[in-house]
Amino acid sequence: MSQPTSSITKESALTRRGFLALGGAAVGMVASGSMFHLAAYAQSLKTSGPIAPFRFVQLTDIHLGYVGDANRSVMATLNMALGQIASLTPRPDFLLVTGDLTQGTASDYDRKRRLLLFKQVLDASKIPYYTVPGEHDALMDRGALYQMVLGDLHYGFIHKGVQFLGLDNVSRGFFLGREQLKWVKGQLDTMSPETPLILFCHAPLYNVFAPWNWYTFDGAALRALVVRFHRVTVFYGHVHQVISHRTETITHWAGLPTAWPLPEPGELVKLQPWPQGATHPYLGLGYRVVDVSAVGDVHVKNSLLSEVNHGTALG
Repeated sequence: MSQPTSSITKESALTRRGFLALGGAAVGMVASGSMFHLAAYAQSLKTSGPIAPFRFVQLTDIHLGYVGDANRSVMATLNMALGQIASLTPRPDFLLVTGDLTQGTASDYDRKRRLLLFKQVLDASKIPYYTVPGEHDALMDRGALYQMVLGDLHYGFIHKGVQFLGLDNVSRGFFLGREQLKWVKGQLDTMSPETPLILFCHAPLYNVFAPWNWYTFDGAALRALVVRFHRVTVFYGHVHQVISHRTETITHWAGLPTAWPLPEPGELVKLQPWPQGATHPYLGLGYRVVDVSAVGDVHVKNSLLSEVNHGTALG
């Protein structure tokens, strides 16, 4: 992620000594991309004045570390998506990764390894990237290891005249909390309503389907803070499918997963993925290409992995 790494608070049982003890190789993986990320972050903080057109890509719900029939190689589908993204013309300025980078685990050791693996793979893509946590990445330890490996749970940056705010609505449950809302308000108070605003987070900021935890408890409070802005777009993950929705002055876009699709919300009692097909293994998987115009309008294209001619299916 292209922002500085936060320090871990005393409430976390994890220490830097304990982290280093988990393996020298892992430490090398963290250090290898640090200069690249810090340089990208420093550049992002430079206000560019008038809006300049640019492109970015949304990735979401990768679930590195998952083993099972829903996706028999989550690494293969991630690499497939990254390969397609690398061939885009024009090339994206950066990636937004909206959570569930890894599969949840109660083991701090395994969670750290999975987060480091994600970072290693994304660093190798040579495309700057920004991430926010999903509940699989951060709920078990309130984001302690996520912060150590990938940086702040919430933050902002400016890119070519557009303001981005990355939000955490999962690390302590499906809510933003008073302190984060206060931080958002402070950011917004310095901005003109004409500034295009893009928010990115893991869970939806409106009630998609509460029985499946597809909501943010205090999302309405966040939406009220941005109501004076003329162009507001939210990109999120969590629901493993494309959903578009409009609330107040905000357009919300759920992203395609690279791990597995999930059913549409409705009459089903139990939420669960279906087994990955042998003949069509990439159905419902993909990423989103986002083009921002010179006036700040957002244009999206959802790209399915299944639309590309693949030589072999996942084994």
